[in-house]
Amino acid sequence: MTATRTTTGRALVVPAVLLAALAGAFVATQGRLNGDLATAGAGALLSAWLSYVGTLVTVVLVIVVQGRAGPTVRILRHQARWWWYAVGLCGVPIVVMFAVGIPVVGVAIASVCSVAGQTVAGLVLDARGVGIPAALRLTGRRLVAAVVAVAGLVVAVGSAPSSDLGRVMVLGALMFVSGAVLAGQQAGNGRVNLLTRDAVLPALTSSAGGTVGVSVLVAVVAAAGGLHGVALPSRPDQWYLYLGGPLGAAITVLAAWSIRHLGTFALTLGVLAGQMVAAVGVDLIWGVGARGWTYLAVAMITAATVLVVLPQRVLRRRPAAG
Repeated sequence: MTATRTTTGRALVVPAVLLAALAGAFVATQGRLNGDLATAGAGALLSAWLSYVGTLVTVVLVIVVQGRAGPTVRILRHQARWWWYAVGLCGVPIVVMFAVGIPVVGVAIASVCSVAGQTVAGLVLDARGVGIPAALRLTGRRLVAAVVAVAGLVVAVGSAPSSDLGRVMVLGALMFVSGAVLAGQQAGNGRVNLLTRDAVLPALTSSAGGTVGVSVLVAVVAAAGGLHGVALPSRPDQWYLYLGGPLGAAITVLAAWSIRHLGTFALTLGVLAGQMVAAVGVDLIWGVGARGWTYLAVAMITAATVLVVLPQRVLRRRPAAG
């Protein structure tokens, strides 16, 4: 029975990597949409709030359409713990920072900046077994992958299409911290997925907690007059700017399922490999110029993903001789 579970788990590694990469592509697209929504008049904070509300509404609709409202309510009533909702707060900083930073440096560079934080945090969380069935020890292979990913951050910041290097460095540092915090949400959602065997439920609880948190922040800023002059885009041709919420729901569901088979660190790199490739494409579509160093940063993140996921998984799961 154990051998069967091991074989099944190994077989699911590649699909998990592909779904993690798809989630990363959605992250890049969501960041661009939220950034454009912010610059179109909504501002970074309000665009983050709209993204969270959209995610929550989308997840609720999915549960209702699937006819799972009753069982979901029962699970939340009898099994849910406060931290199921609290982990949603870990996603607020990156949503806000992407809305602020992407219009300045582009999706690709903003994505690489968040990679380093997620990578370092993912190593620590995996070593402690947070969000996964068993702890993953820090090996030389995983450490090298982390160093390559962090080096990608340095390359990306240096290639930013901005003459204000100080501003870019501050944004890069803030997105680094936001990425590290985001790894906590991924690990927490992975733990909820392990407990409930439901990839949608973590999306519901984390988006609900995040929505409450960002709503309180919006209320405080509004009371202080910080939202003066903010206006929501209303032109018919700008409807797509509000798709960040549904994309957020898809990202959370895909990540919650994939982390069971990859761990936080490998999930992070898988997501960011997809995010990097999609980010370059999004930047090209949006007319944001990219330099050769940006492509190098993307290649470094992709190489780190291959290094840590495929070879390490095969080695770690190989049965002992005899």
